[in-house]
Amino acid sequence: MNLFISIPSGVSAGNILRGGLIDRVLDASRDVEVVVVSPLVKDDAFVQEFKRARVTFEDLPPHVPVGLEGRLMALIQAGYLDSGVSESVKIRREEAKAKNSVRWIRTKRLLTGVVAPSILNRATRYDVIDRAITHAHAGQLFDRYRPVLLVGSSPGLIFSEIPLLRTAVQRRVRTIVVDPSWDNFTNKLIPVRRADRLVVWNDIMKQQAVQLHGYAPDQVRVSGPPHWDRYFRPGPVISRDAFFARIGADPSRRLVTLMTTGKTLYDHYPRVVRVLMDAIDSGRWGDAQLLVRLHPRDDLDRYDEFRGRPHLIVEKPFKKTVKSGDGLEVDITSDNQQHLADTLRLSDVIVTVASTIAIEASIFDTPVVDVSFDGETPVEFAKSARRYYRFTHYANITRQGAAPIADTPEALVEHVGRYLADRSLDREGRRRVVSDQVQFTDGKSSDRIAQFVVQELADVIGDPERVAPPGADVGRPFQGRRTDRVSA
Repeated sequence: MNLFISIPSGVSAGNILRGGLIDRVLDASRDVEVVVVSPLVKDDAFVQEFKRARVTFEDLPPHVPVGLEGRLMALIQAGYLDSGVSESVKIRREEAKAKNSVRWIRTKRLLTGVVAPSILNRATRYDVIDRAITHAHAGQLFDRYRPVLLVGSSPGLIFSEIPLLRTAVQRRVRTIVVDPSWDNFTNKLIPVRRADRLVVWNDIMKQQAVQLHGYAPDQVRVSGPPHWDRYFRPGPVISRDAFFARIGADPSRRLVTLMTTGKTLYDHYPRVVRVLMDAIDSGRWGDAQLLVRLHPRDDLDRYDEFRGRPHLIVEKPFKKTVKSGDGLEVDITSDNQQHLADTLRLSDVIVTVASTIAIEASIFDTPVVDVSFDGETPVEFAKSARRYYRFTHYANITRQGAAPIADTPEALVEHVGRYLADRSLDREGRRRVVSDQVQFTDGKSSDRIAQFVVQELADVIGDPERVAPPGADVGRPFQGRRTDRVSA
């Protein structure tokens, strides 16, 4: 029997595969064979990393909805954006209007209510498009391997994965989707699809999946974030001096780290760098230095003006690989993940813009400052970074008092200075963030996901004796323990 695992990008590989899912599935049953469907199969290093007996690799080509599919997707999107289902969706609607990226939203929704009212129902919104659209490549894969289960990396929000998920519906193949992000249920321009089983990080996400997207409570499993398991596993860690030598930093100076996001989300990071460097050069914080760590979707050439500036390091520490359907060309390897863990632990203060980094830094009890100011010219709210702090998912950070919001350059300098003077400030807020968002701190989220997949496989074939559940302890939720060590 064949099991499909869809890996649309290097981010998905880090989120799902590098937690050991393949080995756990293969160990659970000698009858199962795994088919990894991914654009990364064109990367020899990726194939060698996951090459096993009973593992096959197939390409996952890009996909862009066009023609009838594109028109139906536009109706689904308009109905969702006009629903006001969350504060984030309301803001996204205004953002789309301001950018003129989605037009005739209300008109499309009214039309949909007449010609295809099921699209406006959260439980049936994808039924029409799934009946009307087929995909030749995905159909051929299903014909060739006849999978009994599809493990997905996103509930329909990564377009290259949609043909697999839709074909699974048409062929009545069960699906289990491991959701990769904390904001997918409240913050996207399109609604998530319903899979047979959904795996999420925490109870907050489970509640959102049920209330906003029509999942039944027993369809949703809570695992914790698998790609952060290493943050909680005991083991040797790199010393501060060794880490500073690795990145080219001065061990005699404290480290302020700016973690960027994708360039389309915030276009003013060079201004933030100038603000931070002016504070360093003027001695506002005593002896300090700045590390600018770029997001995979940020570009190094945006920071050319800072080349050679003292006490400033710029890095984009990712392995380049083949381009995925969403344009991403990096693989999130285990070394990349460990380097991030080291950076979070050994930075004195983290600066970012409404990012999951606020959660990750909180795991290490490292203070975080959020930037909400824009460029030199004021912009309307629908295009401003200010809107991010009203998003439904991020309100769960700000309400805990874990990360102050700097609405001016001077406020940013002051907040960073406060934390450099006393990093224990707002520690309780950071603890509450970890409790809410991570939920499990035992380093076994990947084990739970593997257990959920194996249980689903056993249920599909109707013969539990042929599939032995992995011996993973499902663990207990966060009880306030702080981690100081991560595996090397």
